[in-house]
Amino acid sequence: MSGGLLQYSGLVTKVKAMHKNLLSREELLRISEFETVEELISFLRENGSYAPTYQSHEEIQHRAQVEAVIDDSLYSDYGKLYRFAGESQRQGLSILFLRYEINILKTCLEYASQGESEKNLGYLNLFFDRHACFDTAAATRAGSIKDLAAALAGTRYEEIMSQILNDREASYAEYAMRLDIYYYQTVWKQKDGLKDAEMRQVISRILGTEIDWQNIMWMYRYKQFYHSRPEDIHARMIPIRYRLRRSEVKRLADAESPEAFLSVLGETAYFTEKDAVISLGDEITFRNVMDKTYKQVCRKHPMSIAPVFGYLYDKENEIDDLTTILEGIRYRIPAREIQELILPSVG
Repeated sequence: MSGGLLQYSGLVTKVKAMHKNLLSREELLRISEFETVEELISFLRENGSYAPTYQSHEEIQHRAQVEAVIDDSLYSDYGKLYRFAGESQRQGLSILFLRYEINILKTCLEYASQGESEKNLGYLNLFFDRHACFDTAAATRAGSIKDLAAALAGTRYEEIMSQILNDREASYAEYAMRLDIYYYQTVWKQKDGLKDAEMRQVISRILGTEIDWQNIMWMYRYKQFYHSRPEDIHARMIPIRYRLRRSEVKRLADAESPEAFLSVLGETAYFTEKDAVISLGDEITFRNVMDKTYKQVCRKHPMSIAPVFGYLYDKENEIDDLTTILEGIRYRIPAREIQELILPSVG
């Protein structure tokens, strides 16, 4: 603990200060009652997390530009933490940067698959441009999958883009899924090379839980909505297990109904063991499980990379909530319905 205290005291203190700038439950409720995008813009212009981007881009007026500012604030916060971190801490943070890279690529891929070259990808800050392994300008200009593959030639994404280019029958959802699987396979190996044992433990717990529950929710959706065959379900899963046993994955995939699936799920370590993060009486959602996982990990490892990952996770959720509110305002959805989406307890 003493080593962690000395190494992480400054970074954890900075994270606590940044955490105070996250929107409160009350602020989200108030924002959800706005009637126009202009009201949301005015609020963000005065908020500590989003104002700096607005100050650099005063022309921001419409919804797509607002989304860009919201997204860019995450990369800006990541850059602040990365610059403040030491060499060992940066190795852990690089795992998250790969996620952000792939998120940008998925957006480029979505536009490219539709033949669009004009993209609203936001104001990617200089930190992102400097650290990305590809030319972000070339990627965002790509008007086709072929153009995007050319922009990524010679990078770590060349092989997977070649596979996508050769499979013209797949949908964007299939392309995005392949990038997600690539991400998880890459970082699962990458975290084993970290020298800090506590960091490896923290990242293994967070990533492993995320992978297991991505697969769980994937299987459940296919059971509930598509009635897919077990072999089709297995073909689309992330090929990594953390706390799920191989036999449990098979039973989940083979379950004949959503009810049978949930019965099997309730017998897994996520519900029954000492470090269970959910009970059968809880709402079973990916976000609920990850919220509880981050809280457990941060309590157990207060002077480690855990609070840093926890802050960036909370920031991502805030961005998701703001994007949901923005879309709700755009389509004139009643405030109560928006609140039920971002804060289920309100409903």
